[in-house]
Amino acid sequence: MGGGIFRRFAGWCGSAALAWLLGVNVAVWLLTAVVSLLPAGCPLTEATLERALALPSGFGDWAWRPWTLLSYMVTQFSLLHLLFNMLWLFWFGRLSLTLSDSRGLAVAYIGGGVAGGVMYLAVCALTATGGSHLCGSSAAVLAVMATAAVLTPHLRLRLMLIGEVSLKWLAVGCMLLCLAGSWGNWPTQMAHIGGAAFGALFGLACRRRPGLTAALAAKVGKGMRRAKARRRDGRAVAEAGSRMHGDHARLDELLDKIRFSGYGSLTHGERNELELLSRRLRK
Repeated sequence: MGGGIFRRFAGWCGSAALAWLLGVNVAVWLLTAVVSLLPAGCPLTEATLERALALPSGFGDWAWRPWTLLSYMVTQFSLLHLLFNMLWLFWFGRLSLTLSDSRGLAVAYIGGGVAGGVMYLAVCALTATGGSHLCGSSAAVLAVMATAAVLTPHLRLRLMLIGEVSLKWLAVGCMLLCLAGSWGNWPTQMAHIGGAAFGALFGLACRRRPGLTAALAAKVGKGMRRAKARRRDGRAVAEAGSRMHGDHARLDELLDKIRFSGYGSLTHGERNELELLSRRLRK
C-alpha cells in the first residue's frame, strides 16, 4: 500500500527523484515538530536534534559531524521555511524535469546544497563566526532554480496577476527574495549565493552536452507550438460558435416572417438565404 501511494505521489510530481526530495524534507520537519512536543526532561530535544542535523559554523565541529553537510539541506525547523522551500522546489523541479532528467535534478539539488554548505563553512572561518549553524534547503533549491533558468532563460511563463515573465527574471526575483530573507546574516547569504552559483555552472555544463541544445529547443518549441495551437483552436471554436448562433438567429427571423406573412412574402434573396442556412446548419 505504501509503495502504491509513493508511486502515485511520484507520478504527480513527475519523477521519483523529486518525490524523494520533497518527502525527505517533509519527513524531517515532521520529526522536528514531534520532538518539540515532547515533555521536558526527555533526552531527545529540539536542541539535540538541531546539533545532530544542522551544519555547524566551524570546521572543527563539522569534522565530528561530517554528515551534517548533507543533512542540513533537508532540515527545516520552521513550517513557513519549509513551505516556501518546498513550493519552489516543486515548481522549479517540475520545470527542470521537462528540460533535463531525474539524475540532473538530484545532482543540482545535492551539489547546490554541498556548495552552499562549503561556502558557509569558509565564510565562517574567514570572519571568525562561531556558535551558529545552518539548516534549510534554500541553497539546494536555488541551485535547481538556477539550473532551470540557465538551460532555458527565455522560456515564457504565465503568472497570476503578473502575466508572462521570462524564466531568467523569475529566477532572479526568487533569488533576491531569498537573499532579502537572510539580510544581515552574511554567512547564510553566501551559502545561498554558493548554491545558486553551482546551479548556474551546472546548467552551463548541461548546455554543452552534445545534442542537448537541440533537444531543449525542440521541447520548448513543441510546447510553444502546442500553446499556439490551443489558442488558435480556441479562437476557431469561438468563431464557429458565434457564427452558428448568428445563423440560428437569422433562420428564426426568416421562419417568423413565413409564419406571419407566408412563404410568398420572402424576397428572392431571402429564399436563397433560407436554403443556404438550412444546408449549413444540417452540416
